[in-house]
Amino acid sequence: MALPVWVVDTSALIEIKSFVPRLRRAHVFTAFTAMVAAGRLRFPVQVVHELKRDVEGHPPDQACTWALSVETAACNVAASYEEVKAVLAVVPDVLDSMKESGVDEADPYVLALAVRLHAEGHDARVVVQETKDTPKKLSLNTACGMLGIPSVPLLGLLRAEGISTEA
Repeated sequence: MALPVWVVDTSALIEIKSFVPRLRRAHVFTAFTAMVAAGRLRFPVQVVHELKRDVEGHPPDQACTWALSVETAACNVAASYEEVKAVLAVVPDVLDSMKESGVDEADPYVLALAVRLHAEGHDARVVVQETKDTPKKLSLNTACGMLGIPSVPLLGLLRAEGISTEA
């Protein structure tokens, strides 16, 4: 069986800051870099944009710095506009209708990339912390389920890949 390809959402990368002890973060990012180099960890460029917005006005944090350092390799496969549109036809409320900004949200791009990789025969899985649904917005986790794409939180990825957060 082929090894999974992990499609990482912004929420999972942000979670590293609070979930992984400071002294183990470099180890986690080194492991992630190796996975990117092997084509086993990917994210759409919209994730990088969200990370940059998250630290706006402050120096980039470790997750943002790391994502920028691997952006070319991690984002070298992108979902097309048509693929994103097809995802939104099934789960339109993965977008936050209350958001006033015209900036692209990463969620539909994460989903479309996972769907594309799955269609290409990969065991694509989404890594996401977002699980709370509201009447007007589906969580990325729920949207994954509706599209038949497995999803796990950051801990699931770390455990599945044998990446230790213990000293």
